[in-house]
Amino acid sequence: MVTVSTQGPVCDMEEKNINKAARLWLGFFVLVMVTCSACAPTGKVRLIKAGKVHWESIHNLAVRGFDGHYGEMVRSHIYNRLAEVQHFSPTDAIEIYAVGKLPSNTLEEVEFLQAVENLKADAVITGHVTAEIHDIHGFDTLQVKEGTGYYKKAKDAHGEWVDEEIKRTLVKDIPYVIRQASFSGEYKIFDLKARGIIVHQELKETYEQKFGGQQAYGGLGWKLSQLPTSSQTSEGLSARIAQNIVAELSRMRLARSVKLDKGKHKMVRRGVTLAKKGHWRTAIDTWEKVICDDPDNAAAYYNLGVAHEGLGDMQSLNRARDLYESAANHGDKKLYIEAITRVDRAIQKNEGVW
Repeated sequence: MVTVSTQGPVCDMEEKNINKAARLWLGFFVLVMVTCSACAPTGKVRLIKAGKVHWESIHNLAVRGFDGHYGEMVRSHIYNRLAEVQHFSPTDAIEIYAVGKLPSNTLEEVEFLQAVENLKADAVITGHVTAEIHDIHGFDTLQVKEGTGYYKKAKDAHGEWVDEEIKRTLVKDIPYVIRQASFSGEYKIFDLKARGIIVHQELKETYEQKFGGQQAYGGLGWKLSQLPTSSQTSEGLSARIAQNIVAELSRMRLARSVKLDKGKHKMVRRGVTLAKKGHWRTAIDTWEKVICDDPDNAAAYYNLGVAHEGLGDMQSLNRARDLYESAANHGDKKLYIEAITRVDRAIQKNEGVW
């Protein structure tokens, strides 16, 4: 008897069916991936180094919602401040507040890019604000003299006899309140054209003031009745945070078109390096220290002028002009004369606006 085996052909057929199904599933997966890629915005959110940011192309800045209890207060101040400076034109982008923070993963990237896709702006600013406000209550114990209602005869400054009230010494507890507050702001700016984060900074503003107590009793300090409300304190700190944020941005933008003077002093050069990295507040402190030690340092005066010119408001522009004149008085560089001419044009332009 001849036995015929059919095992081999059956296995081959099953293997072909499996391979065919695998190819079908692979094709379906590729199709889904291509379709999803076509629907989602292209490009990824990345951090762009300071030296590669094209600040000259960023003029219209969309001001998005800020997270935190006082976020809207800070956002509103930033918007108003941007409207006052010469370098930026703000756009209200509060409607995309629900997107959340700038993206940190792929899903958030897609949501964020979809939300800002139709914004008519060059860049978007957003951030997060945390705040602490609390009061410390206490008493200053003082020895004070008070009248008794009884009088005695005594000579005054002119040597004449007068009635002088007899006073007694009392120990009094004078109430006081120390208002302490701290606002911390983190903000980022997203370049809509480059699709990258061009600024990521943190700022902090603090406030501490005593109302009442010993000094107020003597007429030298703030009275307890002058203690501001918590909302007034938060309003003031929000305005300071916003002012500093806009100041940093304005200076970064101006520094791309205006040359800083490295000078010959090593601390002046250090300040220039800090400014180019976006650390303007530290750079300003550095140049001010140079002037304290060397009042004739023209480069330090000039760089401080650039820092003030960057703010763009009238008060800062006038201050910048004074600093440029000081630089010109201590040095004969063409750079200083050009700066005076430039800031004069800016002042005339602002006078025309206001």
